[in-house]
Formats: sequence, structure tokens, C-alpha cells
Amino acid sequence: MPSEAQPAIHVDRRRPGLALAVALLAAVPYGIGLVLPYYANGVHLRPAGETIYAYDLGTMWPYDTGLGGVVAFIAVVGVPTAPFISGGVAMWSLFMVWAWWRTLTVLEVVLYAAAFAVGVATIAWLATPLANDLLMWFWD
Repeated sequence: MPSEAQPAIHVDRRRPGLALAVALLAAVPYGIGLVLPYYANGVHLRPAGETIYAYDLGTMWPYDTGLGGVVAFIAVVGVPTAPFISGGVAMWSLFMVWAWWRTLTVLEVVLYAAAFAVGVATIAWLATPLANDLLMWFWD
């Protein structure tokens, strides 16, 4: 039987929306567990000489609410794994654009580029002084 007569099976392995969703979800533990309590409780307004360690994170919103256990779980599990997930998403997005370049639509390239940017930005945020202070505050 010639190859033209065989039915074509189309398996779409490209998921740019999934890549972007995973990249955004990898940044959630930092936002919910670290940045949100820092700004919502006014810790960023502390006097210049006062250390961040003077504030007990466990007694602040959202950790002192009914969802505090869920927030703490998301932060404890998500903060150490987020760099690995973000790096994986960034590499996956870059590889998918490289491998499927000729068949991708413009929207798919944009979604992969956004996923790559969010993944790299999540990792790059860890090098900032604010991230260093917040992570030390969280793990203390």
C-alpha cells in the first residue's frame, strides 16, 4: 500500500498554553508566600535600620487566616521547587520553538516566548536583594 493511501494520524505535541500556565504557576509560591505578606502587612514600610527578622511571618496575613495552612504548604513546597520548574519550562519552550519553528503559528511562538520570559524572570528574581531578604525571612 503506498504511503499516500495510509490514513494520517495527527498527534499535536505542542502545548504553548500549558507551558505558559506552568510558568505562571511556578511563580505563585513566591507571590503568595513571600511578596504578598511583605507588602500586605506593611513590612516594606519598616524603618531603614530595622531588620526584617523582627517581624514574625507566621502571625501575618495570610498565614493567620483559615487558609494559612494551605498558603504555608504552597510556600514550603513551591519555593524550593519553583526554580527547577521555571528552568524546565524555559528550556522546554525554547526547544519547542526551535524544533517546530516551521510549523508554529505566530500565537504559539508568542505563547512560548512568554513562557520562556516568565520562567527566566522567576529565576532571575531570585538574584535580587529583595528575594534574598524574603527567602531568609521565610526560612527563618
